[in-house]
Amino acid sequence: MAAFDDSLSGVLKYAFKLLGCRDRSEKELGERLKQKGFSEDIAREAVAYLKDRGFIDDRRFAEILKRAAVERKYLGSKGIKKYLMSRGIPSEIIADISEGDDFDFDTAKRLAEKKLRHMKGIDANDVRKRLWGALYRKGFQSNIINRVIKSCNLKEEE
Repeated sequence: MAAFDDSLSGVLKYAFKLLGCRDRSEKELGERLKQKGFSEDIAREAVAYLKDRGFIDDRRFAEILKRAAVERKYLGSKGIKKYLMSRGIPSEIIADISEGDDFDFDTAKRLAEKKLRHMKGIDANDVRKRLWGALYRKGFQSNIINRVIKSCNLKEEE
């Protein structure tokens, strides 16, 4: 017999404790409950209960994560999709909240300006390469990266 309460009320108590720390997706919460040792059926039932009552909302959670990914992590559209998938957001919700995004250039420009502050005295070609790599790793598309690098007005040092 388990050393903890495997009833619905016990699972809900632990789920509320987890949600008290931070929001979680349905998938994340279900995995954490199973990891704690609760049965899959009771974990699924608890997640459904919490979802029905509005304690878990993957769409709202995805919007919060997306905002954080843009403002704090400086991620591009590909990076945001990858980040949301890693947090257990269903692909349908990711596709819905990603439609019509037009923030990539501004976010990439902010990241490039931040990186440029630390690249004083470095050859312009090396700066371009480093910026290109940094922006690409953050999930920006090549056309956005090229526009940002052109807008930085890097001059060749002689």
